[in-house]
Amino acid sequence: MRSIALVAVGVACVLGAAGLSLYLYERPTVLRVAVTRESDDQHVLAVAAHEFAQARDQVRLKLVLVDSLAESARAFEDERVDLAIVRSDVAMPVSGQTVLIMRRNAAVLMAPAGSEIRQLGDLKGRRIGVVEAARTGRSGVNALLDAALAQYDVAASSVRRVPLTPAELPDAIERRDVDVALVIDTPGAETLNEAVAAVTQAGRGPPVFISIDDAKAIAQRSPNFESIEVLRGVFGGAQPKPAASFETLGVSTRLIARHSLGNDVVAALTELLLTARPLLAAQEPIANRIEPPPTDKGAALPVHPGALAYLGDEEQSFFDKYSDFIYIGAMLASLFGTAIATLAARFNRKRNTDLEEILHRLLQIIAAARTAPRTDMLDDLEKEADDLLAQALAHDWNHAMSGSRVAATDLALNQARQAITDRRLYLASPRGTFAPRLVGD
Repeated sequence: MRSIALVAVGVACVLGAAGLSLYLYERPTVLRVAVTRESDDQHVLAVAAHEFAQARDQVRLKLVLVDSLAESARAFEDERVDLAIVRSDVAMPVSGQTVLIMRRNAAVLMAPAGSEIRQLGDLKGRRIGVVEAARTGRSGVNALLDAALAQYDVAASSVRRVPLTPAELPDAIERRDVDVALVIDTPGAETLNEAVAAVTQAGRGPPVFISIDDAKAIAQRSPNFESIEVLRGVFGGAQPKPAASFETLGVSTRLIARHSLGNDVVAALTELLLTARPLLAAQEPIANRIEPPPTDKGAALPVHPGALAYLGDEEQSFFDKYSDFIYIGAMLASLFGTAIATLAARFNRKRNTDLEEILHRLLQIIAAARTAPRTDMLDDLEKEADDLLAQALAHDWNHAMSGSRVAATDLALNQARQAITDRRLYLASPRGTFAPRLVGD
């Protein structure tokens, strides 16, 4: 019974460990993500968080709202969040690794119709109306504009920058308070479309779009920037705006994660967001801009290994990830079972040895009882037989002994008792004195 109990305990421990491992594996991972409030990113991630919760997916999102992209980057650097929506030109955290590119933003420089400004070098001494999307901050715009001006040998101090809201832009253009408008946003986004429409209306004709032809060269020196092609007619109109595609400098809005965040978690998040993109876009069209990052492992803005594993179809299954642990666990379980069996065998051998000694002693009692000269010796033998019976029954041995051993023990005890009883009767019966007789008397 003891061996059975030990085996049961061992099996219960193994099952309990397996159950706990399965629970921990299946339990959803909640990731905190910093995102600018009242932004397109907040709307997209809010929908994603709701969909993941409804579908009981492995990864859940908890939004941490901040006031700007710069604050989002600070929250990430301060380790208050696991993920963050940041822009490559606004305090990009050096410790962040890209999971997905939420969208690519183009720097669109445009002058009203009839302007003499045709290229970036013509901006010297001009007034630039800097229009930013809400809650982005101007630090990124200034860095991009400085990089572009330096490429064309235009001193940053020679250009006056006039911060404008989208609502202020039309009047500023019409009153000639600014010569050029600069907007950084996704081509086709509402803010950029409204800005193009405002410049068109104020200038009484299609704007003059100023290209940054050396955008690739700038991006090669400054990896936070990139070259973006603005396609012909992307801003619509009876007369396509722009009339021809042009190249400009751009930045990317990214979802970044910590390097310490597990590869399997990031791979699962990447898969969920890319798979849910059509569903998200049905509610927030800007979600159509979500795209996987380049899989170049030597990129200046590194991609998280978990995202790379998913995008490269290298993510590991449960058995791939834990095959070593499963193998080691099987070995340990085998060793544990062998140890239990060895202990049980030793325990059984000890019990069998004790039982054999009891049987051997009972046979000796039978022999001694048949020749005992006194009744007090029989009393001692009977007491010893009772003690041997108690030993045989100790620890409920009869439930563990085989039927043949039970029968042998029972037979030996009965024979010992019978021998003692017969000898008592013999010793108690009167016996006459021996009187020899002579032959022939």
